[in-house]
Amino acid sequence: MLTVSGATAAVLSVLLTALSINVSRLRIKYRVSYGHADHRDLEVAIRAHGNALEQVMLFMILLICAETMTTSKPLLAWAAATFVFVRLLHSVALFARLLPVRQIAHAATVSLQLLLAGFLLYAVWSR
Repeated sequence: MLTVSGATAAVLSVLLTALSINVSRLRIKYRVSYGHADHRDLEVAIRAHGNALEQVMLFMILLICAETMTTSKPLLAWAAATFVFVRLLHSVALFARLLPVRQIAHAATVSLQLLLAGFLLYAVWSR
């Protein structure tokens, strides 16, 4: 049973839905169907949603694969919880225009993805 992946997907879907709703809210406010029409807050909202979606999809694929190949649930749960935290931190930092925090959150995101990728490679080669 994929309990870690399932719980992580549920939490991250709430984050992605909230970011999507924010984009829709701003599109309605500014009456913009496509692009951002030079509205900086809409541009930021679009990138926040897009960036989160890009990173979440890769992480979830890696997490699901890792969970099917191992019984190390504590490591996966730690990686998933940390990923959720850093993605929330990244979104907040993007909206607050806190570049150093955003960079740290991005570095943590990439590190967690590489950790899971390495974990998967190890699991495949050690069989």
